[in-house]
Amino acid sequence: MNNIKKLALAVVAVAGLSGCASTQIAELSRNDDSQANAAEQKVIRALPSYGSMGGYRYRRFVAVSIQG
Repeated sequence: MNNIKKLALAVVAVAGLSGCASTQIAELSRNDDSQANAAEQKVIRALPSYGSMGGYRYRRFVAVSIQG
């Protein structure tokens, strides 16, 4: 039974790591497209309102394009 648990843990670890790797590759390809248009940059700005979840307040942010 111990070997089956080890095998299950290894399968879950490999599946988790493979998902992270594909996410990073997708992010890199997205960055290549954004570098082609260097005059337009995206930045994060805080909104004047706050959100609320579970009794906690959190700050809201939005991505905006600026001309550089």
